[in-house]
Amino acid sequence: MDVAKGSFLIKQGQRCNHIYIIEKGFARIFSVINGKEVTTLFARENDIITSTYALFTQTGSNENVEVLEDSFILKLNYEEFVNLCKEHPSLFNLFRFIMEKYYLALEERTLSLQFDSALERYRKLLSRDPFILQRASLASIASFLGMSPVTLSRMRAQV
Repeated sequence: MDVAKGSFLIKQGQRCNHIYIIEKGFARIFSVINGKEVTTLFARENDIITSTYALFTQTGSNENVEVLEDSFILKLNYEEFVNLCKEHPSLFNLFRFIMEKYYLALEERTLSLQFDSALERYRKLLSRDPFILQRASLASIASFLGMSPVTLSRMRAQV
């Protein structure tokens, strides 16, 4: 399905029954906490994006999934997808691999926020995911890195 820039696939509080595969485009997951946006993930072509907690628990999402560029996204009903995986184990193995990648990226981000300096976090982003710097707003990048836009500006000047 074609999805316009600025559209939401999932909004905070909404139940989630789908996984989304970005065929073309760019999106992010963020939460609004005390009026402040906190970006937790960026996704691009061939990435899966969803509110994992809401999907697995069937509760309201604590996250928003926002499309940052005009995109083409595949929308899969999770229950139907699970049934398809039962019929095709190789599909399940692929899904498991993608979910492991997703989990590892979130754990790396968590550890980085806990133990790395702001400059180290920025350098890691430059080396691992430079596409984010070309496709996301500085405010979203700063919140993803756990710093203010002013601090991000200072880090960019140092590198």
